[in-house]
Amino acid sequence: MKTKKNQNVYIYGRHAAMEALASPEKGLVRKVFLAPGLKDTELKDLARKAGATIAELSINRATDAELRDASHQGIVCLVDTDKLMISYKNFASNLKIEKDTLLVVLGELHDPQNIGAIIRSAAAFGAAGVLIPEHNQGQVTGSVIKVSAGMAFRVPLVSIGNVNSTLEDLKKKGFWIYGFASEGEKKLDEELFDAPTVFVFGNESKGVRLKTMEACDIRLSIPIDKRCDSLNVSASASVALYAWSLKHRIGTFA
Repeated sequence: MKTKKNQNVYIYGRHAAMEALASPEKGLVRKVFLAPGLKDTELKDLARKAGATIAELSINRATDAELRDASHQGIVCLVDTDKLMISYKNFASNLKIEKDTLLVVLGELHDPQNIGAIIRSAAAFGAAGVLIPEHNQGQVTGSVIKVSAGMAFRVPLVSIGNVNSTLEDLKKKGFWIYGFASEGEKKLDEELFDAPTVFVFGNESKGVRLKTMEACDIRLSIPIDKRCDSLNVSASASVALYAWSLKHRIGTFA
């Protein structure tokens, strides 16, 4: 499930389009398709400033099944995936590492709803980046961006190779690595998070891979009512990220 170079990714809806066009990354949006007769001066001006081509939207000719079925509001953008994702090398070389630095690592998630929701939560609670493996992992699609409510353009999305090697490198940089499991040896509310932090969230059905969990410093569990088996991975991520943010109110939160 690796994203190919220059793969076409369509995003749809006005909110996602405005977020993408406002991104400082030049050339991120290659083309903006607008339904005939759509009058949106603000969006058109932003598209021109971003250097995007404006064309007429014709869904009936679309070859992308996801695009044909999307609730697009008459607005579709073609995004350059090479500009959307950041290489780990470039990201790490420019990352300012402090005790308030939080990174999120996705470990073989496949549901676009979960991936998009985690990206949205990561942006909401102050994560410095979301690290996404190239292999055995759902990639960033139009559906993911839609679910993220455009936050895929607000938090860095970082392409990584081997998860365990990445975690080892982050350890060397001073990060503490936390893997989430229902049987974690420490409860979420017991942790201070007083060092640079990495949260690892695993596959929807299998959780964090054994080898990856062994690479983590601490296994964390989220205390829940006995009547509930477990939380969905995106719900777990939201709870964990919020718990971390309570200890790191650094001026960006309302």
